Amino acid sequence: MRFANELKVGLAIVVTVAIFVFGIRYLKDIPLFSGTSGYYAVVDDAGGLIAGNPVRVSGVKVGSVTDVVYEQEIDSIRVRFKVDQSIKVPFGTTAEVAGIDALGGVRIDLSLGHRGNPAIPPGGRVDNAPDGADILAEVSRRAPELANKADSVLTNLDATLSATSELLGNPSSDLRRTIGALRGTASALETTIREESAHLGGILENLESISGSFKHAMDEQGDSLSYAVADMRSSMQSLDELMQSLKTTTARLDAVAAKIEAGDGTLGKLINDDGLYVHLDSAVVSLNQVLVDFKKHPRRYLRELKIVDIL
Repeated sequence: MRFANELKVGLAIVVTVAIFVFGIRYLKDIPLFSGTSGYYAVVDDAGGLIAGNPVRVSGVKVGSVTDVVYEQEIDSIRVRFKVDQSIKVPFGTTAEVAGIDALGGVRIDLSLGHRGNPAIPPGGRVDNAPDGADILAEVSRRAPELANKADSVLTNLDATLSATSELLGNPSSDLRRTIGALRGTASALETTIREESAHLGGILENLESISGSFKHAMDEQGDSLSYAVADMRSSMQSLDELMQSLKTTTARLDAVAAKIEAGDGTLGKLINDDGLYVHLDSAVVSLNQVLVDFKKHPRRYLRELKIVDIL
């Protein structure tokens, strides 16, 4: 009987210890019947991460956070977590604190390295993910700044609305006059449209009739139009060839003009050489003086001439 009581006490102790162990593992979100491997990461901002938060790979929970400690020596946060032993954590894996604390969704996201890399030993460090990878975390971090900007925008909007209300309440304000003018313009436009609605209806009917006639003509004269389009295309091709020839001629004229401007050739020297122009002008003046003197004194020039008999 004593042996039976001792056995019962021993079994009760064993069951109590088992319940305690399994309870602790359950509360810490550690798998009850499978082993885990522990790792750690060093981050600058925990973002509200606490023990028990999940560890995920591609959105699937594979473990949980076991400890979050601030280490003053390195001015950083050391986060320890456990991952199911069935998950291989190779070198090149990165860890990132993701989620928003206010929504209760803070977690660690693991981005596994290449499967061909050797596994990080249990207790080893997992590197941080590059900055800016999590948009939600960035939004959460900048939430106070965004709130201040939103408050400033709302304040400016309130001031603008107040000023607009004052302008609308003042009959002599430019805004009130502008609105009145727009209202008058809209009323006049509405009246005009109402008065001309019948006329606009007639115009639309005429347009519909014209479009119908044009469609009928297109159906009847389809071949002629095709020939006309072909002729027009040929004419456009000839015009394009003419334009190409004109471009070539223009390029040649530009080259000749450039040579003239540079003073090359007789024409270029004539245009660019001022001395040649002066000499030519002087020769013309001298010739003019000879002609004038010839008119006044023809005998002086004709006395040397002989009469030629023509047989």
